[in-house]
Amino acid sequence: MTQGLTDAAQSAQFDFGREYIRVHFGNNVALATQQMTHSVFRTNSQAHIDHLLSCLALTGRETLLDLGCGNGFILRDVVSRLRYGAKVTAVDISPDMLELAKRNVNVAWIPVEFREGKAEDLSMFRDGELDRVMANYIFHYIEDPDRVCGEIARVLSPEGHAIVSIEAKHSMPEMYNLHFEMMKRVGFPSDFIEKLPRGRRGLMTLDNAPEFLRRAFSSVEEKPYVDSLRFDKAEQFMDFYSNGHRLLGVRAHANESTPQSMIDELYKAVEEAVAKEISEVGYFEISKQVSVFVCRK
Repeated sequence: MTQGLTDAAQSAQFDFGREYIRVHFGNNVALATQQMTHSVFRTNSQAHIDHLLSCLALTGRETLLDLGCGNGFILRDVVSRLRYGAKVTAVDISPDMLELAKRNVNVAWIPVEFREGKAEDLSMFRDGELDRVMANYIFHYIEDPDRVCGEIARVLSPEGHAIVSIEAKHSMPEMYNLHFEMMKRVGFPSDFIEKLPRGRRGLMTLDNAPEFLRRAFSSVEEKPYVDSLRFDKAEQFMDFYSNGHRLLGVRAHANESTPQSMIDELYKAVEEAVAKEISEVGYFEISKQVSVFVCRK
């Protein structure tokens, strides 16, 4: 298979919809592993949260919405920058993530409300009520990007702005290419392989995000964050690949044609390939392509 799937293969992909999201984010293992890995093994000297904070350009007294707050990993740092007069609402579709966020956002000088809800429906907010909205990496799971972008624009004040963070569809190609090469080598059925995504999912991607966003906002400014993850031990990458990404969907969709022995063989093959590259080069590196879009009405 080439990097781009055929239309037939695309239509036959596994369902990564709302039920998958609830299961995948039903506990903190996958998300926390990804967050830890991106923080610890980054090559960019600037932490991603500092890039986000720069894009938010906070005065400290904003009314702010974190749309798709997850476990509160980003919100924790944002809230600590706010002061008297500010107010925060955190919304997520997963009640489990909201409970984690409540525990993680443990230094707040201002009111923080946690609410279960969908990005497509922000009817809890009046038109122009919010000074800042941040939507970090939620569009990988959004089925109607225009509706969500429209809702974000509606609730923003005329002087406010939103930040939308998106990872490119083909970010981290080194991981995906190795994964699918090893899947073929250990004998996974071709129809199973074709149903797995070759990168980040979502109708709104880094390539077409400006097109979607400009339909809702008059000003859209892209601020790239260039980074890569560098590992000098195979087990560091394997934790990210296996626990953080659940073998890129294999764990979530294994069936009778993919016995545990085959999954174990895939894990071993990937681990050996990574260890080999580390022994030859000194590290195994995967490149990331991420941008934050600053959007104004």
